Amino acid sequence: MPGRLDLPRQARLLAGPEFSRVFATRKARSNRYFTIHYAPADEPRLGMAVSRRVSNKAVVRNRIRRQIRESFRHQRAHLKAMDFVVVARPAAAKVDKTGLREALDQLWLRFSVDQ
Repeated sequence: MPGRLDLPRQARLLAGPEFSRVFATRKARSNRYFTIHYAPADEPRLGMAVSRRVSNKAVVRNRIRRQIRESFRHQRAHLKAMDFVVVARPAAAKVDKTGLREALDQLWLRFSVDQ
């Protein structure tokens, strides 16, 4: 259903080989807080990598993951058909949710169908 803002299971990368395929393309865009690796696919799908290197605190890593998911969910209808793996950088742990969303939205614009 167009216009829906959910994130169904088929819109996520879940298995290791899916992540490996995206990383193998060696294509990425980044800013201060995130790197987005991407590879062609049938529809926009999201994978995330927020490691302990970003923060030792699970609550901080989960906050970052929530912002990544929420941002992708809102932008998904406007994105090119690709698999995306968003990798958080350590600087992301020190930023509030508004800063994270702005940084993510800026990166998603690079993958917009409208461009």
